[in-house]
Amino acid sequence: MTVKYYAILTNQGAARLANATMLGSKLNLTQMAVGDANGVLPTPDPAQTKLINQKRIAPLNLLSVDPNNQSQIIAEQIIPENEGGFWIREIGLYDDEGVLIAVANCPETYKPQLQEGSGRTQTIRMILVVSNTEAITLKIDPSVVLATRKYVDDKISEHEHSRRHPDASLTAKGFTQLSSATNSTSETLAATPRAVKVAYDLANGKYTAQDATTARKGLVQLSSATNSDSETLAATPKAVKTAYDLANGKYTAQDATTARKGLVQLSSATNSDSETLAATPKAVKTAYDLANGKYTAQDATTARKGLVQLSSATNSTSETLAATPKAVKSAYDNAEKRLQKDQNGADIPDKRLFLRNIGATNSTTMSFSGGTGWFRLATVTMPQASSVVYISLIGGSGYNVNSPMQAGISELVLRAGNGNPKGLTGALWRRTSVGFTNFAWVNTSGDTYDVYVEIGNYTTRVNIQWDYTSNASVTIHTSPSYTANKPTGLTDGTVYVIYSSHIKPTAADLGLSDASGYVGRLVNTRVFTSSGTYTPTPGTKRIRVTITGGGGGGGGCKAISNNETFFGAGGGAGGTIISIMTPIQNSYPVTIGAGGAGGVSATNGTSGGNSVFASLIAPGGAGGGKVGITNTNGGNGGVPSTGDIRITGGNGGDGQSGNISVSGEGGTSYWGGGGRAGAGGGVSGKAYGSGGGGAYDAGYSGTSMTGGKGAAGICIIEEFA
Repeated sequence: MTVKYYAILTNQGAARLANATMLGSKLNLTQMAVGDANGVLPTPDPAQTKLINQKRIAPLNLLSVDPNNQSQIIAEQIIPENEGGFWIREIGLYDDEGVLIAVANCPETYKPQLQEGSGRTQTIRMILVVSNTEAITLKIDPSVVLATRKYVDDKISEHEHSRRHPDASLTAKGFTQLSSATNSTSETLAATPRAVKVAYDLANGKYTAQDATTARKGLVQLSSATNSDSETLAATPKAVKTAYDLANGKYTAQDATTARKGLVQLSSATNSDSETLAATPKAVKTAYDLANGKYTAQDATTARKGLVQLSSATNSTSETLAATPKAVKSAYDNAEKRLQKDQNGADIPDKRLFLRNIGATNSTTMSFSGGTGWFRLATVTMPQASSVVYISLIGGSGYNVNSPMQAGISELVLRAGNGNPKGLTGALWRRTSVGFTNFAWVNTSGDTYDVYVEIGNYTTRVNIQWDYTSNASVTIHTSPSYTANKPTGLTDGTVYVIYSSHIKPTAADLGLSDASGYVGRLVNTRVFTSSGTYTPTPGTKRIRVTITGGGGGGGGCKAISNNETFFGAGGGAGGTIISIMTPIQNSYPVTIGAGGAGGVSATNGTSGGNSVFASLIAPGGAGGGKVGITNTNGGNGGVPSTGDIRITGGNGGDGQSGNISVSGEGGTSYWGGGGRAGAGGGVSGKAYGSGGGGAYDAGYSGTSMTGGKGAAGICIIEEFA
């Protein structure tokens, strides 16, 4: 059985719930609205932003998670008996910003007013399935809600259960009985203030005990310690027994070691290395006399142990002094800063500066004065088949803030020929628009060549670096001669541009343009939803035309029983053409096919009109047909016969087969679905070129019903340069 009554999230509601779930925030549902949908049972539409015909909106009375299904939210609102006078067919759920979050339909019911002679309290409930109930705030304002009978019963039950507590115990909270007894040993009764006062008064009039001392009797604390010297503690029998056993000879003496006290044997030896004997005074005196001057110390030498003097000097050549830690540290720090032989220069901190200091890097600073033009930069000698020269410029023309192109690099590479023929091969690699822009050379004699470069104005204080193979030589002219024009007799080199975000390739550089210069760049998009004239945008070389014919109208109906035409068919959708063209005229007429009209009473819908651009004809869809009293066939979609891509429109749905209703929906076009069948009249197509829906009368009222109108076509022209 098809579900007739249901609730859905609107598009805005789904988006807000997804956003709340992703960000960890809350969606606050606050109000519910009801309406009569203008007298027709509605179908919930996710695109809705409001009810069709709202009659009442008020705060929610209940908002909770369904205890039987944790993925469902239950929202309730109570309409009191003093409000009414309207039908209820649609329900809407709003958030605290007034956005429609969910919409539902319901069995139609009339809410009477008291003055009509009848009144009732109406409960409206919406059950909504959501993906994440934690993203919804389950909170209502208790000052504005009315309680349902179930809500009151639940609260009474909750309150009743809340009072069924167990008795209190030493391990758990609970109810307890009071007692004023002062001689009870109960652990389940609670003392009254009276019992506490009796105990307090008794304790307050008794003797106050004092601690015992060596001069006074009193309270004393026991101790089992045997090493305490306290005069305020009393020994326990355990402590007395321990002392008795020790005194009674039960302790076993142990020999002393270097790690433990104990018994030890004396010795007068002066040459013993024992660690278990103790020296006698005799042995001590013998050692003392020996140390007291009977031994004559000698200075140490490289061949003999002896006394030595310390020295902190780091430049001494003495062989009789000993270095202090200070001298050792100075020597260590000095060695730490030295280069290691086995590193082969890898431990040099600034290798580039080192190479420059020893003259291993060829570099100079120079200026190109005179303006934009040609300069004789260098003279090179390059033996054939064995030599290469490299020259680079670092810098650019001018000194301006925020001009990164002036921080440029130009690299010139020359390579000798193989001698047959004799000459050079050269390439300039440009990274920026400034620096070297061109170069050439001329052979002056033998293997010697003058190298010329072209450069822009204000190229001053730039760095020139060069390198070459061991058999070549390079002389840089730091004051180069200038000519505005390229000297005659030079051989041109090849210039390569290294493309980047600074120097971007053209379409021709990338091989993207054809003979007409067309590169495929979108210039403009023109949309025609009604007939008019197309004039190409200047610079347009190609156009892509997407054109759709009008949709056919849905069939009508009129019947007093199912043996007549009670269900009209849907109209067919218009065909669509997509084609690439080259505009050759100053302008083109554009015809947009109109949507076919819906059939009136038990008649066919009319066909949609053709849409035309130049030689392209996008045919309209046929209207919903009627081949017999009880058979209504959907209109055929338009079938294009011109253009590059030809898309046939969707057929309309059959409305009635015998005495059985079928579909009656309008055909789907390239742009979307057609209108649905409708009681009281078919729904018009909404997407461009879609068919109208058929009309149906399930009540067999004998009323003349009109089919839905087909949607008009469209023409979209995309212009490319």
